[in-house]
Parts: sequence; C-alpha cells; structure tokens
Amino acid sequence: MRDVSSWKIRVAGVILALATAWYLPWVYANLNWAAPWLALPFAFSVTLAALLMLIAVITSWRRQVPIEREVPPGQEPIVLVIIPTYGEPPAMVYETARSVLEQNYPLEKIRLVISDDSHRLSIREVVERLKGEHPRALLAYHEPPRRGDPRRRGDGKAGNLNSVLDAIEQYAPQIAFLETRDADDLVGDKNFLRQAIGQLLADPRIAYVQTIKQARVSPGDPFGNLEPLFYQRLMLSKNATNSVFPCGSGVVWRRAALQDIGGFPTWNLVEDLQSGIEALRRGWRGVYPPIVGAIGQTAPEDLPNVFKQRGTWAIDTLRLMFWGDKHGLTWLQYLSFVEIGLFYLLSLPILVFTVIPILSLAFGLYPIYSSPIDYALHLWPYVAAMELTLVALADGLPYEELWRFRAIMIGMAPTYLKALWVTLRYGPQRKPGYRVTRKEHAHGFYWREVLLQSGLLVALVVASGYHLAVYSVLRSADLGSLFWATFFILALSRIVRNAWHGMNLGASLKGQVQRYLRRWAAVRMFLRIF
Repeated sequence: MRDVSSWKIRVAGVILALATAWYLPWVYANLNWAAPWLALPFAFSVTLAALLMLIAVITSWRRQVPIEREVPPGQEPIVLVIIPTYGEPPAMVYETARSVLEQNYPLEKIRLVISDDSHRLSIREVVERLKGEHPRALLAYHEPPRRGDPRRRGDGKAGNLNSVLDAIEQYAPQIAFLETRDADDLVGDKNFLRQAIGQLLADPRIAYVQTIKQARVSPGDPFGNLEPLFYQRLMLSKNATNSVFPCGSGVVWRRAALQDIGGFPTWNLVEDLQSGIEALRRGWRGVYPPIVGAIGQTAPEDLPNVFKQRGTWAIDTLRLMFWGDKHGLTWLQYLSFVEIGLFYLLSLPILVFTVIPILSLAFGLYPIYSSPIDYALHLWPYVAAMELTLVALADGLPYEELWRFRAIMIGMAPTYLKALWVTLRYGPQRKPGYRVTRKEHAHGFYWREVLLQSGLLVALVVASGYHLAVYSVLRSADLGSLFWATFFILALSRIVRNAWHGMNLGASLKGQVQRYLRRWAAVRMFLRIF
C-alpha cells in the first residue's frame, strides 16, 4: 500500500475537535428549557452530527492506494464471471457481457455465466449470439431454482449467485477467482480483470477487490449517481483501515473467501455490504485499486427509482448497524461501518435543523437561550471548522461536488427516516420486501414524492419573507436564522426540481389541466342529463 497525503484532514480534524469541545458544552449549558420539546431534539441532533464528523476524521486519518499489480501476459488464471439478471432488457445484458469478453484478458481464460432469474428465452438467445461472435469464449446460460424451491439458497440476487456457486464445478472446475457483475454494468478500464486478479495473486489474505463504479448520467449528474466523494476519496480511507466492502459490481472474489463465509449472505436485502463484513470479521482483507471497474449503462434518474434504490441501501446498512454480527472486526473497522450507519441516522437531525429556522423566524422560538454575541462566538467557529473538515475530506474535488452531496443528503432525509422506521419495525428476524431497481427511466412530475420537502421549502420562504417584512435587516433581524433558512432553501430546491427531471413541465401541466377540464365537462353533461 502507498500512503496518500492526508495532512489536510488531520489539521482540519484537530481544529474540528477543538471547536467541538468549545461548542457542545455551551449548547448543553444554554438550552432553552422553556421549550424542552425543541431544546432536547436540537441537543440530540448537534451531538449526533458532531459524533459523525469526529468519527469521519478518525476513519479518514490515513488514505492508502494499493500498489498497482497487473497479471503478466501468459500468467493469467482462469476467472469465472457471473452476470445475474432478472428482467433487464436483453440488449443491455448483451452489451454488458460483450464488454466482459472484449477487455484485456485472454478469452480462453474467462468462463462467463449469465444466470437468468427471469428464465427468458430472449436471454438464452443472447448467450447463443455471444457464442457465435466469440467462438473462443466459454459461455453458459444458467437457470437458478425458482423462488420457493428448497434447493435455492436465498432470494433475490444472493440466491441467484449462490445457485451458480452450487453448480460451479459444472462451469469452472477448480476455479480460484470469480467476478460478479450487474447485468447493466459495462467493464470500465480494459485492464480491470488483469489488475484485480493481480492484487489477489499478490496477497493470499485478500478476499475481494472492489473498484470504482461509474454510470451514464444526465449532464450535471442531478441525482449524484457518480458519488465522487465516496468512490474517489472515502474508499481510499477504507483501504487504510481494511474496511473496503463490495459494492455489488466491479468486484472480484477469491473463491476460498466465499466458501469461508458460506457463500453470498441472504439475511439482508442485498448481499454486497454484508458479504464484506462477513469476510473482514473472519480476518480477510479487502482492497480498492482506484480504477473504473464498472460503468452503469443507466442510473436512476426519476424520483421513485432513486428513492427506492437509496432507501434499500439505507435499510441494508441500518439493519447491519443495529442487528448485524460484527464480532471480529477491529475497532477501526467497527467505526468505519458505524460511520455509514450514522450517515443515514443523520436524516433526523437534518429535519430538526430545517424546522428550527422556520420556528425562529416566524414565531421567535429558539432551542438556545443566549445573547447574539455569545451565540456567534460559539456557533460560527464550529460551523467554519465543520466546513473546513468537509472540504478536507473532499480534498481537491470541486466544491460543486461537495454541495451536491449535501443537497442530495438533505433532500433524501425523509427517505432515510422511512428506512430507519422499516429497520426498527421489522427487527433482526424479519426481512423487508425487496424490488429490483428499474433499469429504465420513468420520467414524470412526482410532486407527491416531494410533498414534505416542498412544504418545508415553502415554509422557509414564507418565514423568511415575514421576518424581513417585520424586522430591519441592519438593526434587529435574525441574520443567523436567515442564513440557515437560505441554506436549506437552496438545498431543498434540488430535490424539488428533480421531481420533474427529464420531462417538459409546461407540457405536463397543460396535459393535467386538459384532463381536469375534460372530467369537469363530463360531470357537467351528466348533471344536465339528470
């Protein structure tokens, strides 16, 4: 491993720790006990936010990149590549499989299995077409046992993958390495397999190699699907603490490690995060070379699909945080996974922080009882330290990426709160239902999906307008609350705008008006008749 400079994070982290020690005791000492229903949620929220940031500093104290290790030509081992599919368009599956066969790895050393959970003739025809186009390749069409069949180990993708593992001697006898690739994910770097296998050959303790995932997105990546902060920065920190985890695609496994954990886990909604924890707590390692291993042919860009996908990730992570077995993890690994869970729990503080400016500007209600000068002396150094730490964690990424990350996190807070409710309601023994993320867009005007966000946005605007109309900006206005109101207005506007992403809003509204007019005309005609 090669250390990447992280002095910015360390300096910012020390400043943040000092600012936190200055700010939090002051908060606790000055809570407005005349309104405990507001003061206590605020105290909980600032504490949780501070805890998450301090843990992020600890887990990001070091960053490491593995030394590049490519398999030399002529020494490539045989690799089994599994593409599990369930309802994806045949053309999409074909493009993914073709990208696997056309990378810089000998065709005769690739065993490609397309495992079709939808049992479609069209997917079988894709396999036959690929066989004709790549006669040197060894391809197979696999049909897992149907759901409910006692031979099946797990439902969903995990059950699909496990069915291939159960038949592995049929497709790739004595295989040592295998890759799992989502049906919509093209190979990115042409040397993906060569580099991933090189890492596995260099160290027998490595269970899996995860790589960067990208996707084809609309200009500006309005839904933040590329996640550069996670893939280009935070995963390098997880390299240093041996906390890298599989992300479902662009990952190559050592077969012995999969056998050690009993195959792909079936307790959670999806198998990727839990499979990594199961391997790590048994003493295996995960490695993250920063190469693009997967490029999604599509990414969710309509709100129902975005909420579904990220809500699944949240439920998956929170179930592991509350109920998952983490015995055997080192304390840094444990903190690293707690950090991910706290990210989703931050949705509750976000809603508290959003509501407080509304109450302050419209009704003069505050969670803290303090003079303006005392307030400024304690809050703003802490806010500046938090911002400095976030910039250091992003380390070189455009500030626009950091803002997009925060705006999406704020806009997704209701979805993550729902995930928390589902996690607690179902408990450790019952698994919530799961639906596969759609691979095609269904653009529309999803105003119902953002009713809460829109309501908060309107309330912030109205409260700010009322406050500015009543109080003088230069003499008596609450500039601090106006600042936070503006911050949340700008952040929430992204998710509200995304509600009609990809469609002509004017045409949609015109169509809805026309439909209502036709319905009203029909009602009037009915009334005339009777």
